[in-house]
Amino acid sequence: MTDAPMTPSRTWRGIFGVWLAGLLGAILVAVFAPVELRFTWLSLTLAACTLLAFVVQLRTHQKVGFIDRLSISVVGVLGILTVAAAIIGLVALFEG
Repeated sequence: MTDAPMTPSRTWRGIFGVWLAGLLGAILVAVFAPVELRFTWLSLTLAACTLLAFVVQLRTHQKVGFIDRLSISVVGVLGILTVAAAIIGLVALFEG
């Protein structure tokens, strides 16, 4: 294990990857999930992205800044899924 700090591009690549997975999950839920189960699937997407964030950050083998990187990843996914839930809710409100 090395104590050299991670480069900024390598740090953000893992974070953006988790955010992209959250965005992809939100799109898949909005398109394919039954209407009555969409919010359930969004919460499962958040759980899956949280686990993915742990895997991505543990795989870097860098203990310095682990909590910061993990927090940024999870809070970003939470924001993405919050926006997706608001959009899904508004569409459902105006549809029926």
